[in-house]
Amino acid sequence: MNLSCWQILGIEPTDDQEIIRNAYRKKLPEYHPESDPQGFQNLRQAYEQAKKGIQSEFRPVSALNDAPIQPPIETEQEPEAKEQHPEQQAIDQLTADLETLLNDATQRYQPDAWHQYIQKIDSHSIEVTNQLRWQLLMMLYNTSYVSRDCVQILAERMRWKQRITELSGESVEHLDDYLDYIAKGDVFDMTLLTGLSLPAQNASVDHINSINFLFWERPAWMLREYLLQPMAVYWPDSPEVMELRCRWYTLAGIGSEHLSDYCLQQLTKDPENSDWLYLYASQCSMSGHDDKALPFWIRLYQAERHATAEAWLLTWCVNHAPERTPLLIQALDNAQYLSAEGVAIDAPEQRYITPTQTTKTLLRWGEVLQSPMPLIAQDFANWRLHKETPITMIRHLILDDGSDPEVHLYRHASMLRLGNETLLQQIIDEPESGDPLDDLILSRFKLQAQQRLDWLKTSTVIQAFTHWLYAPQPEALPAELAQRDSEAHLQCLHWLLQRRWMADEQLERLANSETFGSNLETITDWISFIALNNSASLPEPANDQDYWQWCRHCYALVLLLERPAESLPMLVQAKNITPQEQHPLYEFCPLINDLDIQQDNIVEQYRDKLTLSQILQHHSWTRLPITPENYLENQQTTRSYSIDHFYISSLEWRGRIEKSSNINQMVFYAACAWFGLNGREKRFTTLIEEMQLNNEAEQALRSALLNATPYGQINEVRNPRLKELISETLNMRRNPHLVLSEDSQKSLWDCQQNPNEDITLRLVAKLLLQESRYRGRNPVETSQQPSKFWEFWRFKSRLNRTGFAAQFLLGALLSFIIGVIMIKMSDSAVGPLVLVALFLVSSLGAMIRRANDLNLSNTAIIIMAVVSTIFPITMTLSIIYLLLAPGVPFANKAGPPANGWFNQP
Repeated sequence: MNLSCWQILGIEPTDDQEIIRNAYRKKLPEYHPESDPQGFQNLRQAYEQAKKGIQSEFRPVSALNDAPIQPPIETEQEPEAKEQHPEQQAIDQLTADLETLLNDATQRYQPDAWHQYIQKIDSHSIEVTNQLRWQLLMMLYNTSYVSRDCVQILAERMRWKQRITELSGESVEHLDDYLDYIAKGDVFDMTLLTGLSLPAQNASVDHINSINFLFWERPAWMLREYLLQPMAVYWPDSPEVMELRCRWYTLAGIGSEHLSDYCLQQLTKDPENSDWLYLYASQCSMSGHDDKALPFWIRLYQAERHATAEAWLLTWCVNHAPERTPLLIQALDNAQYLSAEGVAIDAPEQRYITPTQTTKTLLRWGEVLQSPMPLIAQDFANWRLHKETPITMIRHLILDDGSDPEVHLYRHASMLRLGNETLLQQIIDEPESGDPLDDLILSRFKLQAQQRLDWLKTSTVIQAFTHWLYAPQPEALPAELAQRDSEAHLQCLHWLLQRRWMADEQLERLANSETFGSNLETITDWISFIALNNSASLPEPANDQDYWQWCRHCYALVLLLERPAESLPMLVQAKNITPQEQHPLYEFCPLINDLDIQQDNIVEQYRDKLTLSQILQHHSWTRLPITPENYLENQQTTRSYSIDHFYISSLEWRGRIEKSSNINQMVFYAACAWFGLNGREKRFTTLIEEMQLNNEAEQALRSALLNATPYGQINEVRNPRLKELISETLNMRRNPHLVLSEDSQKSLWDCQQNPNEDITLRLVAKLLLQESRYRGRNPVETSQQPSKFWEFWRFKSRLNRTGFAAQFLLGALLSFIIGVIMIKMSDSAVGPLVLVALFLVSSLGAMIRRANDLNLSNTAIIIMAVVSTIFPITMTLSIIYLLLAPGVPFANKAGPPANGWFNQP
């Protein structure tokens, strides 16, 4: 060669094998073995020379002879200095024959040719064999492109592996590794290369061996880069090579229609072969035929829960069926549980029985939420990741009437968590749809549903809990179930999540339980509330009724009470929701049916149709996005859900209030604290205490409000409405029976209706008006019911005008009769004194009771009584006033008004 090996390879001299190999591969396409055999031969020799240039010469040393075994060296310059072996000629001939065999394109890969060569060796003495043994091994060790199967034939004859201990030296380990390498056999049947020229054989062997090396020893991306290089190489036509190519290209991520068709042929011959199933599914996917690949990936997953199949299905869903991705994640959840049967309630093993999700599944929920999905899919993933309550998902489930396969599957997925025994059994009984993906999801749901059913039937915790809940007579809750955050307690909470009918007795037992009363989930909490507080129990599902339809009615009711605004679009679309007339949902159905879905303001339509005097509709109204203006405009609002409720629950309300002045805010907080209905006095007074005030006037008002004392600087308030609101708020706080006068009511009404007034003051005005109306209509205790006019001893009662006249006249008549009798019976002055005393007592009693009806203060009543006693003439004026003045038409400290004749209620 005129050029050095480095020049031919196009690199600088180096001892890096990887650089040499890459340079050879880069140059290889330039010299095709068929069109340019000489150039290919030169490149190959340069490659071999470069490799040998960095390897030290290997000379094995025989353990029988310390002298290294030298290979025969041809030389024409000098005769051998030492005496030749008697059989040297035979040794040289056999060495030459092996060299010839290795360079014979037609014989080098034929096992018969190697057997013939062995026969030549066997025709000589054992001495010749011993002399040849290690020389031949060294020759093969330094030769490329040999057939390992053929070399193994010679290795068995020469017994290299068995006699390797005869050698010594540092490089013996390399020889031993080489023999292990030879024992692995050829990658493919190399006899198939017999018809090719020597350079073509070398190229083909080198290419296949390189691929196989990268396949086993290097990352997949390196294999991919090599396979994607343009080169012309002969591929032997054999099933063995085709299978290898399928595996190599699949690992490298390179799709091929030819390989895909071949995999399908093999799979058709052996449908149960998971290897060909994997290869065909992979090749289909890499060739861009995901739809064709999908059922085969599903088959592979079902056959052996193949990890690659699982990952591919998830990726496919994200890209092609995002609405099914959360369903698939739920289906692939593979939580394993111990058998619950016989496990003690307080046993540590209970932690392995409580239903849960695997860590892998939780991570998948987080990952899938980064991808765009329909709303139902997002809500399901958020719920399963514990970012939302079940209510978020239930608003979608009420749409399931069996007509939409997607919603139907989401119902089953949700019922794995929320469903009782009946709903779980419905999952198990669900027939397949014929869609491969949906059927895979459903099959996994059935397995998980069976797990849940087994838990419900065998759990000692559930047995103990249900025994306590359904016991005929109240029993103490087992101590193990009362320990919060214990595994037993968590299992009870899981059970409570499941939708099942319970009688009022069970609901009351749960609500009154110290352990579970404050931990009831939203649905059970609402059902308990309306059943125990509003006498609106849910009807028990009938035997012939679809249990899911009964659940839909229950869910729809709770949605209207908890999240009506978010749920109305689904409720309007829901079909076949027709509850019985005695069902609490029944009163909402006409409202929902009358909504015009063609308009965007269905929430406003619904809000305007509600009748707040009906308690359940009132509850629903308070959960709508009510603005302060909406609240002020609604004439149906009552004290039942006061302004403080919306302030606490709405960020919008808090933001609006906080924009007002400090004085306006303090008056608002005080009104909410004292006249709100939700028992949050401490919370609102704390807001007043923590406010950053700017001047002494604001500090004085804070002190007056917190201590319920008169505001000394009220005359300095410029806004007359604010001045009146402060005054009335303090007065009503100090006097729990005080109601607003007609003038005050009119003034506060004007303040409430004035759109130019600060929204905070308008809200305070409405709150005071509500409180005044409540006080006027508030029923009182039995002892404060209107008294009979003749019950003169009830000084704390009320008399209307006719009752006052009746008591005054009858009392005077009785006093006169008793006095006359006393005078006739005695000549002393006792009779007249008794007459006067009885008359005064009767008259003053009637006047006090009548003053109560006029809502006069205690001070005014005392002054009237004293003046009338001292100056009898004033009694006449007082009596005339009391006979003519109308009583207040509202309840006060002395009880409700009596409007009938002679003080009849």
